[in-house]
Amino acid sequence: MKTRTTVVCCVLMAIYLLLPQPCRGSFFEMTLKQDSIYTPGKMNLTMKLTSKAKIEGDYRLKVRIYVADTLVRKQTLPVTKKKPALFELTFPDVHSKADVRCRAELFIDGQFIEAKAKPFTLWPPIAPYSKESISSKVIWTFDTSGKLQRFFRDLEIEATDAAFQAARDFGTPDIVFIGQYVDPKNMQVITHHLMSVETKPVIIFLRQKELLKNAKLEIPKENNRSKSVVCDPNSPLLQGLTRRDIMNMVDNAIYVKIKRKKDKNRSVDSCVTEATKDKKNIYSYLCTIKEKGRVTIYCQLPVTDGDDPRFRILFKNLLKFADKISDSQKN
Repeated sequence: MKTRTTVVCCVLMAIYLLLPQPCRGSFFEMTLKQDSIYTPGKMNLTMKLTSKAKIEGDYRLKVRIYVADTLVRKQTLPVTKKKPALFELTFPDVHSKADVRCRAELFIDGQFIEAKAKPFTLWPPIAPYSKESISSKVIWTFDTSGKLQRFFRDLEIEATDAAFQAARDFGTPDIVFIGQYVDPKNMQVITHHLMSVETKPVIIFLRQKELLKNAKLEIPKENNRSKSVVCDPNSPLLQGLTRRDIMNMVDNAIYVKIKRKKDKNRSVDSCVTEATKDKKNIYSYLCTIKEKGRVTIYCQLPVTDGDDPRFRILFKNLLKFADKISDSQKN
């Protein structure tokens, strides 16, 4: 009786696997806590069965980790509907960016069912920022979360927290970072003063939900999600980031809408742009606007959302770019 039941289950399983792809679901899900980490660091991989895994049997997952197409670890883990399979692996320091592939194969009673794979990226430890040029700059941060201040401390660069009223002398800064999702009223106060000083500091706006009306650009409230994105891989703002890195960062980002105008005193350079048929506007996730000698950068990509190395790379690129612009203005 037991043998007959086993045969029936195997037949049902075979029929299920032969169904056209759109009709069948996956037997298990595979998620990474982070798909990009600094080294040394730990990778956390979770695999759990889905509602499609209805056949009784011994479920096993064979996990293999490849670094630069070389197998570095393999392990077999049990998995049940009540208990997901957890896989952890600590990576040592790497000297350069390395691509990792995580592959998991599901077996039921020793029979292969399906496989999944996910890419993963290892980054070398945070490199110090060259202080030869930046040491002579006055940098402000306006960020009530305090995250920007922590970023600068990690790079051992002095930056003034301009969220405190007593710290503000608006003719002083060379570079100003406006943190994520700043309250419009607070933004109105600080940008009004910064735009009125003759020193013309380089201003970097990190991702916002709303911009000032006099900024000549807006953040649309509807239909603001990426569909087709064009990026300039040669832009200094994207140095060290691949197209895959950029697409991961664009996911869930919202663009700014900038009117195209023929104005000799104003230019717009967008290095990550939503491709549309609209010829009257530019839809940008990362752009530089130069107007009457003043440079403003609008970055709608994540920078202070977490400790993802890609965010830190972008932050350093923004700082380096602003540093060079500030030097050119002084010269």
